[in-house]
Amino acid sequence: MTSHSPNVYQETYQIISPIVNPMGNLGLYGVLNLLQDTAWLHANVMGKGQPILSRDDLIWVFTRQRLEMREWPKWGSKVTVQTWIREPEGAFVGRNFVVLDESGKEVGSSVASFLAIDKVTKKILPAADLLDWKKFANDRTLNYTAGKVPVQGEYEKLAKFRVRNSDQDGNQHVNNTKYAQWILDAVPFSLHKDLKLTGYSVNFLVETHLGDELEIFRSTTPPASPTAGSTSYKGVRLGDEKILFTATLDWEKR
Repeated sequence: MTSHSPNVYQETYQIISPIVNPMGNLGLYGVLNLLQDTAWLHANVMGKGQPILSRDDLIWVFTRQRLEMREWPKWGSKVTVQTWIREPEGAFVGRNFVVLDESGKEVGSSVASFLAIDKVTKKILPAADLLDWKKFANDRTLNYTAGKVPVQGEYEKLAKFRVRNSDQDGNQHVNNTKYAQWILDAVPFSLHKDLKLTGYSVNFLVETHLGDELEIFRSTTPPASPTAGSTSYKGVRLGDEKILFTATLDWEKR
């Protein structure tokens, strides 16, 4: 089902096997892809989708995102993703999402911020130059924001990855969802079985390129509670030791 509106856009998706996790539910990587797809479709409706931006060598890029999930729908069920944009603050365009189950109950939500960047010069384009945002913006807010993820404290190395062909999207740019996938692949499988993910935050700090080698680190600071907590991660490029992203996973015991 597709709903087109200048203020709210929604798409309904069936939870198919490529986006479920080993527990048979929609997983973090899967839901992030659904949010991204809905955002791309909405941008097309507004006349600023990626095919149109590409004519001017521009791309949309994520800068921050926060996701909160109350429930994870199972394989075979359907979810509806609703999205709307906020009026820009300088160069940053805010976008909000809610995820509804088949009964219409809200099972998740997300806030994110975007920038339009020139692919050639890497220059950030002022959002006001792209669109008359007042025609499309919605003033509905969620009860949280996508804030900074700190990198203080001690970390341990979990895994090393090389950016592969399949990590890139249609802009030949590392897809934002791949950063979450790297973290999920680095975490011991026993944790996937024992813990339920309730939240995810990420800051994208430095562009990642095809062929880059990076290491995933996890904070060694233990959670305050044995049954629920938040764990910090960061990705560091081996070539120049730059921090590419910082992220947190919020969890509770199953």
